[in-house]
Amino acid sequence: MKKIVTVLLLLLAWYFAGMNRQPYVMAAVICGTIFVVLSFFLTRYLKHKLTAEIPEQSSIIRKNMQAEFKIRTDNKCRLPINKYKLTICMNYQGSNRPVIKKLSGNACPAGDPEENLASVYFAAPYCGMISAELRRLRVYDYFMIFSSSSKLRDKKGEVAVLPPIRKMNIRMPAFGSYTNEPVAETSSDKKGEDHSEIRFIREYREGDLTRHIHRNYSARTEKLWVKEYQRENDFIFDLFLDSSYYKETDIEHRDAFYELVYAVVNNLMENDIVIRVHYLDKHRGGAVMFELDSRKDVDRFILDLYKSDCFCTQEEFLNYFNVLAMNNAMLLNTSLEWYFCGRPIYRFQKKNIYYELVNRYFDLS
Repeated sequence: MKKIVTVLLLLLAWYFAGMNRQPYVMAAVICGTIFVVLSFFLTRYLKHKLTAEIPEQSSIIRKNMQAEFKIRTDNKCRLPINKYKLTICMNYQGSNRPVIKKLSGNACPAGDPEENLASVYFAAPYCGMISAELRRLRVYDYFMIFSSSSKLRDKKGEVAVLPPIRKMNIRMPAFGSYTNEPVAETSSDKKGEDHSEIRFIREYREGDLTRHIHRNYSARTEKLWVKEYQRENDFIFDLFLDSSYYKETDIEHRDAFYELVYAVVNNLMENDIVIRVHYLDKHRGGAVMFELDSRKDVDRFILDLYKSDCFCTQEEFLNYFNVLAMNNAMLLNTSLEWYFCGRPIYRFQKKNIYYELVNRYFDLS
């Protein structure tokens, strides 16, 4: 619309200047026309000199907080850019409801990179990974008459949204009912409580901790060997995540599943046990085992689960796991059902999961 109004004003000024024989007005119209033409080509020039990206950042927030994505622009020409507009597509992983946002700003000439930083925010009501992708960059001339745009590719960023920490009331079984097995773990970090000893040495398997590699023996044999430790009062829980579904899961269902897994694992880690979490990851081509031996491992585990392709069909899951009848095995599934040793513990409702996690009593004995 601005282009049409500008052209009409130039034509009318030229017409009245010619009718009234005003050479100075005609000269001004010619200068204005030249300036408009230069503004048109200026936007094309600035478009190729301005780039935008999302700097790498390890952002982790809690559910119901605001996810912040920083946008950095780089103006490679000597002229400042009065206004640009970015189109940003923001979405949860696995959701088909993207949110399109517009970010406007200005860019100084090349200099301090902090001067050309801007932020865009996205509400995080669910657990999971939020991705932001820059789609289109539009640059305007100084009088906002013309603009020129270009598509942006491979300009993405992610923010991880962790579930809140819920305190559950869980009665644990007697220690004798755990599986007492050798644990790939070093000794206690408490002074005077070192009861560990090397049980045996075996060949390295994918997923073993690199800090347990026996370096001297590996150097002599030119193979990787791992030390396994056995410690008093070390007990293992095997937790299986049945992420199969009969129909496509929505974002609310995934949120409830992540919150249930995170709450159960966090509360189990309060006991002197080791948890081996088993789940399917089609990105890695099969079953994955993640070992948790301290509370600090829980966040790393949930981030690994977010980035995996764990949601599958019932047939795919049963090809790798058959755990309902296993002794000392725990299972959580996408129907929000909790089993221990083949016995159902509780079935949660996704709308009431917060109240059920906090207010109910769960007996595993």
